[in-house]
Amino acid sequence: MSKESSLSLLHDYHAAWERGDQAAGIAFFADDVVVHMGGNGPLAGDYHGRDAFAKDWIGRVADYTDTWEVGGQNEVLLAGDDGVLLMVHEVWTKGDRSVSTDRLGLYKFADGKIVECWFSDMNQHEVESFFGDLD
Repeated sequence: MSKESSLSLLHDYHAAWERGDQAAGIAFFADDVVVHMGGNGPLAGDYHGRDAFAKDWIGRVADYTDTWEVGGQNEVLLAGDDGVLLMVHEVWTKGDRSVSTDRLGLYKFADGKIVECWFSDMNQHEVESFFGDLD
């Protein structure tokens, strides 16, 4: 994909998450997407396939948190024909606890879909502590 079409796709993808439309956000992933989540907490690791990522990461986070906000301070750091490196802001709350993070996301695209991504939180320890009792 061209740099321009990758940026357009990523804009539409994050617009879905910013308006809270999980189904629309998930639809941007290829069936065989591979997602690499950094860290050592209960959500870290590699997720293979859209359904696995939707159920085992997105679903678990949505079920665990009371609120999940995405966006507002997204910034493209690098963009090229091979992918886009983005900094995205996320905030989660559960009861009286909350954590916010700036997350680096590297996205690769093919045929108008996200085919692989790597994520790493800039405050990984705080994020892992917040989700520490996730089952």
